[in-house]
Amino acid sequence: MNPCRLPPLLTVVLLLGPALAVPSAADEIKILNANALTIAMKQIAADFTKETGHQVSFVGVSPGQVDQRVKAGEPFDIVITAHASSEAFDKEGKWRPGSRRAFARVGIGLAVREGVKLDLSTVESTKKALLDAKSITYSDSSTGGLSGINSAKVLANLGLTDTVKAKTKLSSGGLEGGQAKIADGEIEIGLFNLSEIPRAKGVVRAGPVPEAVQVYINYDAAVPVTNTKPDSALALLKYFARPAAHAVWDKAGLEVVPE
Repeated sequence: MNPCRLPPLLTVVLLLGPALAVPSAADEIKILNANALTIAMKQIAADFTKETGHQVSFVGVSPGQVDQRVKAGEPFDIVITAHASSEAFDKEGKWRPGSRRAFARVGIGLAVREGVKLDLSTVESTKKALLDAKSITYSDSSTGGLSGINSAKVLANLGLTDTVKAKTKLSSGGLEGGQAKIADGEIEIGLFNLSEIPRAKGVVRAGPVPEAVQVYINYDAAVPVTNTKPDSALALLKYFARPAAHAVWDKAGLEVVPE
């Protein structure tokens, strides 16, 4: 047969072959992550789903609860948690070899009632803002979160631990509870992860504390050894770190580590 004179039907099949190919099955990617990352990741993952068809679900909890679920052997396709914990799990062989990587970090910021302005441009102006406040709050670290621990470290870096102790009320009702008290005027200033401000209507982010006294939570991402089909999970991790997603991370108060 003359290759230049193919039957019409065969010609159409050859031309449309790629379009008619059956697409690969979409995967469901289940992520266990520190809750500070959830909002930004959900927004980015929605675009990933539109482009790939892979569905992404999140279980966002405190870093302490992430550790508990990993130790309990719950199956997830990606785990994102504090660096120290992730490193320890890597040594225990819980991650696929070579899959753990630095993912993101978040610092401490100040939360205030809408309309309140604070000067956080220097260490001294930040100290003054906290000293002038009649009351402050930060998260109770007994729940397994790291925000409260780092807030206490920031106060120590500022030399204010003892000075503000009497007017400090730990937030025991979760982020929403602590920030709701700021919105109501019961508390003047709250120290929380930047990614967790605001979590109540009427609360705004005054800004991060100065770099000289800042304390970060560094998060690692890894693929558990129980994930036997890691390709889509690894593709999603790359998607999270692509330059086009940086604006989402910035708005969320997070710094993502580029690929």
